[in-house]
This record gives sequence, structure tokens and C-alpha cells, in this order.
Amino acid sequence: MATFTSQIFEILTLNGDNVGSSVTQTINNINYVDNRILSIPTGSVTTIFNMDATPGAGTFVTSSVQYVRITNNSAVAPVKIIISSSTEAMSYLIATGSSYMMSTSKMTGSEGGFNFADIKSVKLQPSGSVASVEYYIATT
Repeated sequence: MATFTSQIFEILTLNGDNVGSSVTQTINNINYVDNRILSIPTGSVTTIFNMDATPGAGTFVTSSVQYVRITNNSAVAPVKIIISSSTEAMSYLIATGSSYMMSTSKMTGSEGGFNFADIKSVKLQPSGSVASVEYYIATT
């Protein structure tokens, strides 16, 4: 088992003042990391991973997922991330060079009927051209 540390640094000098910030998150007992860089074809909706109660090909055990980062490495194409539960779906746009992060699969609450604890799949859809995307998943 290992200890995982994520650090986010925001660097900004505004009118001569340093208004940057940093956040550090530490997660203990990490046993597995999956890190991949994928090319997502134009016009496609591509499943990059699934979550379920049991492991399988491309599937992570929901209760074990502790950290997820999805980064759009593309310089020209924003990417839509589509997060689906068994009954609902929601999407966000990941700008070029930006990331979407989940610090756990154990989010609670719902928004318009979407229960985050029931995430089943994560899909990506590039806007306009092929997109290079990286994901990093740490599990216990």
C-alpha cells in the first residue's frame, strides 16, 4: 500500500500581488493506479472507463476509487465528459489543456435526480477534431 498525494498550484500575480493558491490532498492505502493517454476520434462518444461493484475489463470497483483526473491534452478541441448513472447523465466541457477531477466515487447528494454514488460510466466526446486525453485513477 502507498500514500498518494495530489497537489494543485494556482500561480497568479495580479496588480503586483501574489494571489496564487495551493491545495494538497493525501490519500492513504492506495493499491493500484491506472494511467493512460488515449486518442478519442472525431464525432465519437467513447467510454473511457466504467464503475461497478465488481471489477472487469475497463471497470473499476466503485467503492475502491479514491481519485480520478481526466485531462484534455488537445491544443484545439474541447472535450465533453459525460458521466452516467443507471438512470441519469450529466456532462461538462473540458477546455483544451484543462482537467476534470473527482477525489472519490463516494460523492453524495443529487442534482436533478442524479446520484453521484451511482456512477456507472465515464465517456468523452471531442468537439471538432481528434482529442488526446489522459486519465489517472487511484484505487484502494
